[in-house]
Amino acid sequence: MCTSINKCFYIYSFVVIILLIGCKENKSIYFETLNQQQTGLTFNNKLTSYPDFNMFKYMYFFNGAGVGAGDFNNDGLIDLYFASNQGKNKLFLNKGKLKFDDVTDQTGIPFDSAWSTGVSVVDINADGLLDIYVSRVGNFERLQSKNQFLICTEIENGIPHYTDKAPEMGLDFSSFGTQAAFLDYDLDGDLDVYIMNHSLRYNGTFFDRSKYENTRNELSGDRLLKNENGVFIDVSEEAGIRGTIIGYGLGICVADINMDGLPDIYIGNDFHENDYMYINNGDGTFDDKLTSSTQQTSQFSMGVDIADITNDGLPEIITMDMLPSDPYLLRRSLGEDSYDLFNHKLKAGYHHQYARNTLQLNRGNMEFSEIGRYSGVHATDWSWSSLFLDFDNDGSKDLFVTNGIPKRMNDIDYIKFISDESFQNKIKENRISENELKLVNQFPEIKVENVFYKNIGNAKFDKLTNEIKNNKKTFSNGAVYADFDNDGDIDIVVNNIDDYALLYENKSNDNKLNKSIKISLKGPIKNLNALGAKILVYDKDKLSTYENYNVRGFMSSSITPINIGLGSSKPDSIMLIWPDNTFQRINLDNSINVLKFEYVAGLPKFDYGTILKNDKSININDITDSTGLNHIHRENPFIEFNREPLIPHMVSREGPAVAVVDVNNDNLDDFISVVVNLTHLIYICKLRKEDL
Repeated sequence: MCTSINKCFYIYSFVVIILLIGCKENKSIYFETLNQQQTGLTFNNKLTSYPDFNMFKYMYFFNGAGVGAGDFNNDGLIDLYFASNQGKNKLFLNKGKLKFDDVTDQTGIPFDSAWSTGVSVVDINADGLLDIYVSRVGNFERLQSKNQFLICTEIENGIPHYTDKAPEMGLDFSSFGTQAAFLDYDLDGDLDVYIMNHSLRYNGTFFDRSKYENTRNELSGDRLLKNENGVFIDVSEEAGIRGTIIGYGLGICVADINMDGLPDIYIGNDFHENDYMYINNGDGTFDDKLTSSTQQTSQFSMGVDIADITNDGLPEIITMDMLPSDPYLLRRSLGEDSYDLFNHKLKAGYHHQYARNTLQLNRGNMEFSEIGRYSGVHATDWSWSSLFLDFDNDGSKDLFVTNGIPKRMNDIDYIKFISDESFQNKIKENRISENELKLVNQFPEIKVENVFYKNIGNAKFDKLTNEIKNNKKTFSNGAVYADFDNDGDIDIVVNNIDDYALLYENKSNDNKLNKSIKISLKGPIKNLNALGAKILVYDKDKLSTYENYNVRGFMSSSITPINIGLGSSKPDSIMLIWPDNTFQRINLDNSINVLKFEYVAGLPKFDYGTILKNDKSININDITDSTGLNHIHRENPFIEFNREPLIPHMVSREGPAVAVVDVNNDNLDDFISVVVNLTHLIYICKLRKEDL
């Protein structure tokens, strides 16, 4: 029994601390970070600035590069291909137990010191051997190179061998390449390709958006190419694909956004240009539905992923931006556009854009609600890859985000430094000295951790911190996920700037609480990896969807078996929809963890109406005119931010008050609007007097 209040307090505090420490130690570990000594992944995307080529000459100098995953030597283990900006791209073969060997020099992969960016893994010639398309930057300053298409010609003694066949296939572009995504957009059975490029901050490209509607730029413009017997033909213009100089393409993802059986394309654009939401019309053309389907997007869109996070059968869309959650970094960073600039962009034809991550909740009927702040994923710092995957096989897709950049170009001190007119002239004239580069190098380099979010239901996420063992602060960019050790849960590999690649080993299957299965597909003759296939998992009132596309996140891709988390129960049924929208039912066998299916012609067509019946959209009809409510409230055009720049919102724009009451006791609700304009107030009072 406590003899004094102070003694009781100290005993109570001690017990609480012990309990908290115990809870922390007992938390489940989802992932453990493995370094290059443990994995053999000795790849390092090392960057060096030069007086004639640096972040001032090329603004995407620190965007990093991607990584590709696939079984390149057909031994049942998932291997890795890393892209490098200034060094040699490298291929690592998986030797099992999360150990990898660098076999690059034995593969015949050509090396020409190119600035490589995106990696796309695909079996383009359907010979059962995975090929690699590498996007690169060319036709700019010292960066003079072309995109590569590394076609695997044979596997000898367990080593794949490659030849670059991009020129003969019509894909050796020399432009500002970011990433390429392969898809069968016209459902003719073979794989076509979307080439996404980026732009530079050219002077004179901030005009009204309509100026660029019918223009195409060879370096910055995106392209859609149709596969004609192994040769790719540019069909961008007739397909409705934009190819302008303001296409700052950094993120691309292919998915059936409106669940009609046709592959759609989402492009995340940096800076002032809108993102593109290309919806497939089924006749070889696309319509950009972004502004009619969304209310707002990220301003500096980077990595993109699309997946069904709510288990209702409809896919959501996430885009990454640069909003820090750390108050220190937030206050060092340039924030949103000024009020005047924001409205100027709207008048110039641009969409509502905000400098934060956005998560678009799919409500069906091509309507989306932006819920990034509601979901808790809107601020993850300078973020690149966004990957939806099921961490613990509970059937809900969680979220992984890569982070960091060596030089923060939105840092207020940095912006003040480079904005000096004399320094700008030196950039234009290539007169930056070694001393000035050293001065820039003194700006702080702030590494941050990659972020893991657990899906807790209702489209909300919890950030995992203590559950990630040895999480390291890095400058991370491209990332892929796959079951690299074949233990039934999904691991993650990350490409870093100025540091070795990291592998996050998934530890969740150690407790064996949740079941999972892998589904391996052999598709039609010209699409052996069945890109475009879907898996539907029905479990009571839930419908989980999985789409088989190779490119997602940022500059990265993977072709692996589809991992399905089943939780602790057996689903009611599972449907496999092939790329041509025929389907078959999947029967589970508890003794088999990997199910293999081969495409067979003549299966029945899937009815997508069974998914769309869960449409969450609400039809609301505007009946204002028929009710006679012709009142318009007009505010005085006064911008309070010009007088009080620190206020969060303008109090003069809060609008008029409205009161609802049964004024004349007829059991019908009436309403009274209080307005500033005296004329309107008298008019309303007159109407009320006549009613009474």
